[in-house]
Amino acid sequence: MSQSNSLVSFLRHYGPIPAGDNMYDELIQAEIERHGIHHEIHITPAKLQEIDRNFRKSGPRNVVLTGTAGDGKTFHCRQIWTAFGGDPKHWDAGEKSVSLTLPTSGKTLTIIKDLSELTQEEKNKILARVASSVAGKDSENVYLVAANDGQLLASWRDWSESQGEEEHKTFKIVEDMLVEERTRDDTLHLNLYNLSHLDASEHFQDLIEQVVEHPQWSQCDACDMLKSDGSTTCPIRINRERLRNGSEGSVFRKRLGELMKLARANRMHIPIRDLLLLGVNILLGDRQSGRILLTCRTAKNRAEKDDYRLTNPYANVFGMNLSERQRQQYQVFNILEAFGIGRETDNKFDNLLIYGSYSDSTLYTDLVSKDAYYGATAYEPYLRDYLEGARENIEAFMQALSRQRQRLFFSLSGESNLDPWRLTVYQASGQFLDFVEGLKNSGDTSRTTELLVRGLNRTFCGMMIDDGTELYLASSGGDGRGRIASLLNYDLPTTRHRRDPYLNFALGADGATPCLQIIDPAADGDGIVDSLTLQLTHFEYLIRVASGSLPASFSRQCNEDFLDFKLRLIKRLDDLIGEEPSGDEISLQALTVDEHGRIHRDNVRIRVGS
Repeated sequence: MSQSNSLVSFLRHYGPIPAGDNMYDELIQAEIERHGIHHEIHITPAKLQEIDRNFRKSGPRNVVLTGTAGDGKTFHCRQIWTAFGGDPKHWDAGEKSVSLTLPTSGKTLTIIKDLSELTQEEKNKILARVASSVAGKDSENVYLVAANDGQLLASWRDWSESQGEEEHKTFKIVEDMLVEERTRDDTLHLNLYNLSHLDASEHFQDLIEQVVEHPQWSQCDACDMLKSDGSTTCPIRINRERLRNGSEGSVFRKRLGELMKLARANRMHIPIRDLLLLGVNILLGDRQSGRILLTCRTAKNRAEKDDYRLTNPYANVFGMNLSERQRQQYQVFNILEAFGIGRETDNKFDNLLIYGSYSDSTLYTDLVSKDAYYGATAYEPYLRDYLEGARENIEAFMQALSRQRQRLFFSLSGESNLDPWRLTVYQASGQFLDFVEGLKNSGDTSRTTELLVRGLNRTFCGMMIDDGTELYLASSGGDGRGRIASLLNYDLPTTRHRRDPYLNFALGADGATPCLQIIDPAADGDGIVDSLTLQLTHFEYLIRVASGSLPASFSRQCNEDFLDFKLRLIKRLDDLIGEEPSGDEISLQALTVDEHGRIHRDNVRIRVGS
């Protein structure tokens, strides 16, 4: 008999549905009760324990939670409210702020659910109180404020500019804390947490596990699409199986997690709300016009018509079940689309997909034909029309080919001879992830380090230098931005040195990106003369330049970033170890490169007038 699973109905509220109920924590709570969901899907709020401990102290500090919409600011506030005895019904009453008395300090805690919801007059009043408490002038009250980054700074700045010098000074400290990513400042009674800095990849794995292993999937047991051997024709259950961690784990899920890490390394933040939206869309996405998400009834209809091309989970990753205008409303789809998966072409992959079925390729059989739902059956009708037919719909074939590239990207194992990252804009992504892991665990990163240094040398000097064991800082006179820079200023070793400055790669403070550092071992403290964080785009640029691309061909902005860093570094090294010219001669070294990429130095002496 036909069966409807209340879990599926509930999950739809987290997806990209027009009503937008997923935007409101209160409405989700109501849906949990309405659908009888016994195991709530949630992420343990990252800073909850820390905030809870703060408000239990005899001298609690004010707390401001910032981040983008969907990062869990309201959820943190709700949990604090209930943890200290607040009535959930009072919270759901719709008031913009709520108050209670803290047990240890006896202070009144006022929680501002969302600063952006307040009128201008309300903002000015509450910011005056918050500023007074933050500055240590109010010993009776303490505040927990949720606010988007930009909204917080704009509102506080506008208010402070209409006040005195002391109030504006407090604002400047808060602004510096946010920009410098500091939680505390000794001059203020304030803890500032930016929830946008959390690792989306870890949260995503946790959320997906809760969704695909939810106990209420057992409601499907009586469905006539579920066979006695456990197999199914239901597209929802098929998509769920592809996300589940079997004995060898899910390649699909692993690669999604890697994309999250890469997005973070490229300063692209995915809110927690969007992570859950993505997971639901992968499971339930439906490309039938106007549908967006499957129900149990429409899933049965797709199975009966063998129309799985409409429920492709790999296309659902990119929101292809939505119109372009709808996709643009969701940060997660914009971020994942930027990787170009499906659009990027690669000869090895495309030859396999287009000609593999005609050459009895075992690789084609393994990678395409064996996928009974989203492989050959969904693709080959378009392929035959393209190669054998009238080519009446080339656009449909190109879309089908794009879907196969996406499917291969998410299904190729790490042992495959085909590199899935060749199907993305950032083809060095695999090397990037390995490099970050090597820095994190003190692994061998020498091969990648040499490639990065070679890319730097070619950028800094404008010549096809093959050396990746020494960093050459060269200029061309004038502002130092000439296409060819052949006058050597400094050469730095890439191994640790006891006396002289050297180049080093370390893991950045965020734990997600590598950082290029110039270290002076003779200096006090950490000895860092200068540093540059290598975002994914910077890393890709250096690897491509090291492999033969011209410096400005991949990214002119990256080229400019590295030239700026070079000029800044030369100036700092001049101040640190530079020598003033003496006598009536200036000694220079000019660099040339032979046809084998080897660098040669020529000494040049210039006599100066007396």
